[in-house]
Amino acid sequence: MRESHFASCEPFIAPNRVSLHLLLMKNLRTVLPIVVLSFPLLLRSQQPSLSPSEAYRAAMDPYNQARAQADDLTDADTLALRLGMARASSDCLALKAAPEGFVHDAAQLLALSRLCLFGRQFEPARTTLLDYLTLASPTQRELGLVLLVRAFLGLNNPYNAYAQARSLLSDYPYDAQIHFATDQVIGATEGMNPDFTNFALELCSKQRAATIPLLESGKALTDSDGDAPASTLFADALRCAILARSIGDKGANDTMEQLQAVVRQPAWQKTAELAPMQEALARTETVGQPSPLTVLHVREVHTQGAGIPRTLPLTGGTVLLVPFTLWSPSAASLVREIASSSPRGTIYAVTSWSANTGAEDAASPAIAEALRSWRQSLPAHVSLLIVPDVELRTLYASQFPAGIAIQSGKVTFNAALTDEGAVRMMLGSVQAGIAKR
Repeated sequence: MRESHFASCEPFIAPNRVSLHLLLMKNLRTVLPIVVLSFPLLLRSQQPSLSPSEAYRAAMDPYNQARAQADDLTDADTLALRLGMARASSDCLALKAAPEGFVHDAAQLLALSRLCLFGRQFEPARTTLLDYLTLASPTQRELGLVLLVRAFLGLNNPYNAYAQARSLLSDYPYDAQIHFATDQVIGATEGMNPDFTNFALELCSKQRAATIPLLESGKALTDSDGDAPASTLFADALRCAILARSIGDKGANDTMEQLQAVVRQPAWQKTAELAPMQEALARTETVGQPSPLTVLHVREVHTQGAGIPRTLPLTGGTVLLVPFTLWSPSAASLVREIASSSPRGTIYAVTSWSANTGAEDAASPAIAEALRSWRQSLPAHVSLLIVPDVELRTLYASQFPAGIAIQSGKVTFNAALTDEGAVRMMLGSVQAGIAKR
């Protein structure tokens, strides 16, 4: 899979997972930086009414997250970004060739490392950060290690990124920038091979030890370097439980019980964070169970219009669903990446009218035209389907893009596709299911 153009932007420390416009590179997902968008309608009717401030947060969330998508750039934005990256690349190499004026200047070395990362010059960034970290007293050592994690990920060196994450976890109090750096390494290592999966599980254990007590006490990660919302901490803990479950680790059950207790905590009731946490938990709990639906009632979208209604059976063979919305701009590139990694079977990109409009689940000419255009960018073995919103929600598809694997009528994967690790886990679950036949 290829890197998004954002995968090399300057890695400032982001306050949360959706701040790409404000802090371009918090989210370095070395291969697949994806911002997952939440459309929290499922279970909403079961919630107590939100306060006006929390209702406003929930209502604005899809828009804010869509604006933070890497592919949400206008043509002018994209050209400007590419120009900046090209200049950063050139200046990085020129400054590295003549470093005499700042070789002992901590602030300038740190600035040079950021410049090089923005310009996709990961090796010069790595050496500059090592120079910075070996100074007698680097004033922002924690930040230097965070940036070094991202330099190693950019060099496709997840082992050394893992080593730096371990240093961060052992040397500093747990904060948002450490959480996101650790999460990036987990995404880069999970599902690669048994050794790297063990590295991911080790980091998961340390992450979980820091974040679940916060969630149990009704808190998130908030500090001067940014914040990680409760729903993000919750989703990351679930991700680690999924990884542990995939190798038969019984500790996953303990994590699930803790997270089930978190959503019952009084502190999270009547907050905008509750619905995303409930929905993420419900998705995870479908894994290993019979599919909640035996068929999908679909209408396929073609470039020239929509086909006739039909049903898609979910009880036989392997069915790979990728729920998406048009307001999740990176979904199209994600579907193409999955298709390139799974070239044989049919992949179903699924959406509903309501998921795209937030209104009644009825046909919209504007959405139909946009879907036809969207279809043109997809490979031939990807089918684009419109399904009833109630069926989409019955599968707990409320975050986008997502992946759902159903084999012989049983759900083997159901999670948001946040990065390359999540995609590997989805495809790995399919391969494992086929191997058992």
